[in-house]
Amino acid sequence: MRLKPLRSCVVGCRMGCVHAMAMATLEDYDLVALCDLKEEVARRAAVQVGCPKVYTDYTRMLAEIQPDVVTIATPTSSHAELTFQAIEAGVRGIYCEKPMATNLADARRMVRLCREKGIALVINHQRRVGAVYYMMHKLLKEGAIGEPYLIRGSCGGDVLSDGTHTVDSILYLADDCEARWVFGQIYREEPDPSEEKSTGFIPSGGWRYGHMIETGAMAVLELENGWRAEIFTGGMRLPGRGYQDVEVFGSKGRLWHPGDRSNPSLLIWNEKPGGWKIVSMEELPEEYKRYDPITNGYHLFAQTIREGRYHPLCGENALRGFEIVMAIYESARLHAKIELPLHQDRFPLEMMYKS
Repeated sequence: MRLKPLRSCVVGCRMGCVHAMAMATLEDYDLVALCDLKEEVARRAAVQVGCPKVYTDYTRMLAEIQPDVVTIATPTSSHAELTFQAIEAGVRGIYCEKPMATNLADARRMVRLCREKGIALVINHQRRVGAVYYMMHKLLKEGAIGEPYLIRGSCGGDVLSDGTHTVDSILYLADDCEARWVFGQIYREEPDPSEEKSTGFIPSGGWRYGHMIETGAMAVLELENGWRAEIFTGGMRLPGRGYQDVEVFGSKGRLWHPGDRSNPSLLIWNEKPGGWKIVSMEELPEEYKRYDPITNGYHLFAQTIREGRYHPLCGENALRGFEIVMAIYESARLHAKIELPLHQDRFPLEMMYKS
């Protein structure tokens, strides 16, 4: 018997359009409404995905639609508040874009309230339900490069917006083990004071997605399993490397994903002769062949809501990575190695520049 589709809506229709299209391809969801502060943006997305209703008022949409699922794809600075409103509206599931918040207090509250009220919360670190990282994780578990001891990640952008993906990928490959300590440094070029503070993708005025950003950052962290990780973002990214370039070093070789658009997407160098070799993607589960990462995230999300199944993008996993992101900034602010758990609830980057 076919289950009744989950009544779903999306707020934030730029990146949200990608989420809407993913839900529109799955029988698990009935996409009933889209919301954006700019009506023309919402209407354009509605035409693309065949959604019947458009709103510019999020509170009104929640009250009238009474959705099972809300997707939050707005600027980062609004994620927490819109999540709290969805919780109060009594939804069954919240699918929030990354990063989950702009400070640790809000992030912890999001996870705590959803846990207390039985609401499924996932954060869109979609790479961990994609083919490349599935194969990387599988090969590491099989000992393909011996005992891993270092993961190095590099990407453009700022730590909060983009480095959050790098951190999450590192934790996924390390079986979501806790971090012991974090040491980070940043630099920030002074913005033009005449520039407007950006709430979107393009940085402006030293801001992006509604929050302050740095120009470049680097960090070292140690995990409870003994692995080290190195992270380079923005102006400190590794020259010539792609976006979300991740390399794992082991006692018997290396595993390298050269970035999102790389072809080939995964390479291995181990004790076998021949140098770097392309990793075959033939041994993938069906859902990893059938769905792109975001669609696969929604495919799994329906099972989480209906059956209580574990979701790899769950709020608890995201919070573990978010704490590391905040610890990078706190380390730069205090010029110190930060032992976890982190006790700074505010956004350290803003504290740095306000002091």
